[in-house]
Amino acid sequence: MKLPIIDADGHVMEPFDLWTARLPEQYRDLAWQRHVGPEGETVTFGGRPTNFEWTVGSLCTPGSLSRGGRLDVDLDTEVDPGVRDPHRRLELMDHQGIAVSVLFPTMTLGLDDLPDQGFANASAHAYNEWIGEFCAADPRRLRWAAVLPLTDLDWASAELEWAVGAGATTVMLSPIPTPGGQTLGNPAVDRIWASLVEAGLPAVVHASNPASPTLGIVRHLVNRAQWQMGVPFQLQLAVMHVIDGGVLERFPALRIGFFEGDVGWLPHWLGRLDETYDKMALVSPPHRRGALEQFRQQCVISGEPADTGLPLTVSTVGAERVLWASDWPHQDGAWPDPIEILRDRADLTSADKRAVFVEGAARFFGVDLGELLGHLGPGWSLDAPVEGLGGMLAATRRAVVA
Repeated sequence: MKLPIIDADGHVMEPFDLWTARLPEQYRDLAWQRHVGPEGETVTFGGRPTNFEWTVGSLCTPGSLSRGGRLDVDLDTEVDPGVRDPHRRLELMDHQGIAVSVLFPTMTLGLDDLPDQGFANASAHAYNEWIGEFCAADPRRLRWAAVLPLTDLDWASAELEWAVGAGATTVMLSPIPTPGGQTLGNPAVDRIWASLVEAGLPAVVHASNPASPTLGIVRHLVNRAQWQMGVPFQLQLAVMHVIDGGVLERFPALRIGFFEGDVGWLPHWLGRLDETYDKMALVSPPHRRGALEQFRQQCVISGEPADTGLPLTVSTVGAERVLWASDWPHQDGAWPDPIEILRDRADLTSADKRAVFVEGAARFFGVDLGELLGHLGPGWSLDAPVEGLGGMLAATRRAVVA
């Protein structure tokens, strides 16, 4: 029997013809383009070549940058088609024991940094249309996050209404302040929070462009340092802005997740926020609840299952507030297999692991587990032992990594 694992943060690789097929004509030359010639792969964005250190195929191959990996994996011939084919994705999920995947983009991350707001909005909507159609292959198991840039709040409000009607499970927001300085704690964003509460949907603040110029520290975040420092730093900013800005106080029914920036920093960060409110009470915004209490009641976090700080985070905010995620198929995701990594941890109980694998995500995303099991059919059970889980995500590398 298989435990119905919920992958809170999986990814797709958008097909490059998505942009030519769905964007208004005036934006097509600015969109992502990939060309393969005798000298290799060239990727352009905004009409200019990118400075990627690896191919798109390597970007979509777990472990490709680790020892024995390759920087020149070919997207067309060496990457599992489950990155862009929903039916193949469902086959992989069955094979791996994943009941539900909540899906996020790859190339559509980081739209809030674009100077052309019309291009950013059009790119988001093109992706949202495509991923909605992708997940229609099985809406109970394939669930999508609508990309929602927040620079143009009138557009964002309208897009959110459309996405709710189209079947979105959540929305993906950038943790990075807009170029104009608007943070997630700004009261101007309240209309988005109110709409999410009305629709009964959570928000996911997902790590975005690690070297965002808006952060003002881009010179320190070159290449590998983007992931080492830039990703968790983004989510630290977002947690602070949401709590400092009083978002959770104004919307006590709102659920917010902070994804793909590790988890071990959270106890320190929440404790430091509460300490700051105490030591600097005369210059701090008033709060009815402390930072830790707010997080425990309304938020979740998801990140690397091998994080050495995972047990402390579980004991601090509760196992149901820490969600399991594969980050598949990205090259910087948990490696070699995120299911086995969590399954084999000796510093978590079986009950903790069950909450991380299934129960927390079901609660956060509103998954009816009884209905899900009925849809899945025989072979799946909530009583399946965690110790018997067989992680098989590594098999999707094919023969790319030795």
